[in-house]
Amino acid sequence: MSDYPEYVERMLAQARNVAQYYCGQAAAASLCFDALASFPDHREASALVYELFCDEWLIYDNRNAIQQNIDEWDDRPWQQRRRLALSFRFMSEWVGWRREYEDGHEIEKDGPPDVAALLDQGRSELLNAYCLGDEECTDFAWPIFMQAIKQTSKPYYALLWVAKQYADLGFFADATEVLLELCGRFDDASPRRLLAEVRWWRDNAYRLPWLPPAGDGSRYRRMMRFIDPNAPSDEEQIRRLRSRMQERRDSPDRKPVIDSELAALFAEALPAESDMPGCKPLVDWSFLDTDDGQPGEVPDWVKKQMRLFPKHAEEIKQMHLWSRPIKPPSTPPRRDPNDTPFDPGEFGMDDDDLDFYYDDDDDDDTEPDVF
Repeated sequence: MSDYPEYVERMLAQARNVAQYYCGQAAAASLCFDALASFPDHREASALVYELFCDEWLIYDNRNAIQQNIDEWDDRPWQQRRRLALSFRFMSEWVGWRREYEDGHEIEKDGPPDVAALLDQGRSELLNAYCLGDEECTDFAWPIFMQAIKQTSKPYYALLWVAKQYADLGFFADATEVLLELCGRFDDASPRRLLAEVRWWRDNAYRLPWLPPAGDGSRYRRMMRFIDPNAPSDEEQIRRLRSRMQERRDSPDRKPVIDSELAALFAEALPAESDMPGCKPLVDWSFLDTDDGQPGEVPDWVKKQMRLFPKHAEEIKQMHLWSRPIKPPSTPPRRDPNDTPFDPGEFGMDDDDLDFYYDDDDDDDTEPDVF
């Protein structure tokens, strides 16, 4: 007999039912996170999220979507975090993401106005880590955010805003810490629901089946020797950015918040991702190590962009000559028979517009192609 209320079991059953259809996994996972918000130790709900994320069409879709931002052979650690952040954005259906754009909820989107400058400064530091791989910036962002939370007259919204920034940029451990503080100080179901989600991503993101193996940048450097041997390294880019900031005199007074030797001890104590349980890959990533580094056939999503923007077709193709095609599943996606058929006329589209949504390279045009 289950130790949990019957409605929880019904929620999980509903999640399994929703997930059997194409594109239903995000909504199904949301039901699991609803259960985890009330019962954080519910192992079946946590395991079911991973099971849902192993759907072959979901893996295919997410690989294609992420590849439009980051090539799969780019194994720099900070790019892996960007993949995690993008995956989280694709999959999260927490109601707070939509609510912040509704009238009357501007403070959730922008944060408390009395500490807007501090919040913006902290986010800029996080973006330097997210966009450029300047990892030191994560250490500088934390005390800035803590100062803002301490100074504001609306700590609830400051904590929520900071937590969302960390989650949105793939810093799930930091987001979890902030949300734990928020939920400890304020009794609100919405942040508890987000906490359940980011905590799952913190503990399981390393084994998402659509992510290529984590690396140290060696594969990226090998490919760049073929593509552009003169391209500046990450270290050179970071030094250039910091020099520019110092010239403008807008570089913050940066002081480490953790002693470097202590930080090294923490890093040494953490297990490597390859040593964690449940890492058997569902995708054969061996092609990454045998890539010859030469231009090749571009993926289907690149071809679609070329058809959508014919004047820039050659430019688009040249940008993605090293993006490798991803093979779709052998079986077509299973669609919910209760879904309303897509009517292009409802959106002012005609049959020519549909060419961008259907795979016109195949004889069978009955199934929409996946972006």
